[in-house]
Amino acid sequence: MLGSADALTDSARPTAHAATVRSVLAGLRELGCDTQTLVRQAGLPGHLLADNAARVPAGQLARLWQLGLAETGDPCLGVRAASQWRYGWFHLSDYLFGTAATLGDGIADVVRYHPLLDTAANDVRLTIDDGAATVAYQVRCGDPGIDAVASQFALGAVLYRARQLLGREIEPLHVGLASAAPPRYRDLAGRFGARQIDFGTSCSTMTLAHADLVVPLPNADARLVAVLREHATRVIRAQAAAPRWSSRLRPAIAASLAGGDLSLQVMARRLALSPRTLQRRLEEEGTSWRGMVDAVRRDGAAWLLAQGFSKTAVAARLGYQDDRALRRALRRWNATSGS
Repeated sequence: MLGSADALTDSARPTAHAATVRSVLAGLRELGCDTQTLVRQAGLPGHLLADNAARVPAGQLARLWQLGLAETGDPCLGVRAASQWRYGWFHLSDYLFGTAATLGDGIADVVRYHPLLDTAANDVRLTIDDGAATVAYQVRCGDPGIDAVASQFALGAVLYRARQLLGREIEPLHVGLASAAPPRYRDLAGRFGARQIDFGTSCSTMTLAHADLVVPLPNADARLVAVLREHATRVIRAQAAAPRWSSRLRPAIAASLAGGDLSLQVMARRLALSPRTLQRRLEEEGTSWRGMVDAVRRDGAAWLLAQGFSKTAVAARLGYQDDRALRRALRRWNATSGS
C-alpha cells in the first residue's frame, strides 16, 4: 500500500494548481457555461490561470465547483470535466504518469505526487489486493456536494488519462462514490464505464483489474521518470515551505488593480510589513515593487485579450487611466520581449 504524500506537503493552507482549475473550466465550458463570469464570481485571479506555475487557494476552486453545480445541476460534472483532459495539461503530473513503465506504476505516481495538482484531498492512497488496484481519493471541505464532485473529478482524471495514454477503453471493476445516488445516474455510470458502481460509500474509490495494471505504457522511460520523481519531490517540498514574498504579492496586486487602492503602502500593510521591508524582501528575490506590478499587468493583459476583452475593458481591469496607457504598455512589453 502506498500512503498519501502527507510527509511531502503541508495541508494547513491547501492549494490547487492552475491546470486543475483550467480543466474544471473546460468541463463547464462544454456545458455552455459562461466561464468568464464564473471565474469572476469565484474570486479567481483570472490571468494567473494561464501561468503554469501558479497555484490558487483550494477554497476558490471549491467555490468554482459550487457555482458550476448550481448553474448546471449536472451530477456528472466532475467526471465530465476530467474527460476534457489532454496529455500535458497537468504538466509534471502528466509526465510522471506518461513515462512510467506500466499503467500501475503511472497510477502509483499520480497517487504519491497528488499534491502537485491539489493539496486539499484528505485521503489519497493506492491499495493492491489480489492483483487489483484500488485508488481512493476523498476531498472533505465541509460541503458534501463539493466533496462529491471534486472526488469524482480526481478519480475520473486518473481513468481518462489511462484511457488516452493506452489508446483503448479501460473499464473499472468497481467505482464507489461517497455521495448519495443522484436521481439519474446512468450517464455517470456510463462515463466511468464501471462494471459496478455504488453510492454512499465511506470513501470514493475506483478499482482496476490486474490485467490493465501490467500493460506497458508506450512512452515509458526509466531514466526520465527517475529524474521527474526527484523533481516532483522537490516541487512538493517547496510548496510546503513558506511562500516567497513575490508569490504572496501577485494575487494581492491582481485583486487591487481595478479598485484604485493599489500602492506599496497598502500592499505592505496587508502583508504585515513596512513598505521598506517589503521592498527589501522583493530585492532579495530579484524583483521590485514596480517590476511586480508591471509583471502582473503584463500577464493580465495577455490573458484578458486572449479571452476577447476589448482594450478599453482590459485597461479598466488593470487600473490604467485609459486604453492609450495600455497601448503604450503593450508596445513596451512587445519591444522588451523582442529584444
